[in-house]
Amino acid sequence: MNRIEKHTVTNREKFINAMIRDILSGRWNPGDKLPSQREFAEKMGIGKTVIQSGFEHLAAMGLVEIKPKSGIYVADYMKTGNIETLNAIVQLNGSELGREVIVGILDLRLAIEGTALRALSLCRTSEDVLRLRSLTEDIRECSVDVGLEELAERFFLWHREICILSGKPILTLFMNTMHDVSIAFWVRYLGMYGLDFAVDRLDRFIDFIEARDGNGAYDLLAAGIADYLDRLENQA
Repeated sequence: MNRIEKHTVTNREKFINAMIRDILSGRWNPGDKLPSQREFAEKMGIGKTVIQSGFEHLAAMGLVEIKPKSGIYVADYMKTGNIETLNAIVQLNGSELGREVIVGILDLRLAIEGTALRALSLCRTSEDVLRLRSLTEDIRECSVDVGLEELAERFFLWHREICILSGKPILTLFMNTMHDVSIAFWVRYLGMYGLDFAVDRLDRFIDFIEARDGNGAYDLLAAGIADYLDRLENQA
């Protein structure tokens, strides 16, 4: 039997992960000057060279900007970030993300799923409509037997099915990339709106798809995202 060795998190990784959470949660905002490397080293009880190496990695991710003789500043990572930045975002729990990041993720979802909704509305078959109605009915029937996390997973899979049925497989890959953070959003969404409202929204999407009204389906998604963000703002 092969032995699986558990990875030991290094001090450098601990520092990097802590900074990623603090920046993406909004504790530190773009343009903020960060404490010195010496201050971080003393606070965390680790070597200054470890902190320096950690900042170099964060700079490569587009999260900070190192300005010689001036200091280290939080970068405008929505402009300077890269795929590693996106990976860091989706690995965090949705409740750990700041509003700017949440808006960015939901904008991406609208672009991905909105495209899929329009494409599916044009190419859908009767079998596609029946498939979506069957998935919706499964969610409705299972709701009394499963927890919120499982319900969130089923809602994610329902919306991913839109991408699958659209005939644009690359959209499905993007949806899969956003899985973990999407589950956190769905848990919060179901807590805000309740199951009956959420299932009714699925039925409305299907009605638009069946009518081949891709713009109507897109507008429904856009309005739902906007209302979700408004509610988050009011809860803050």
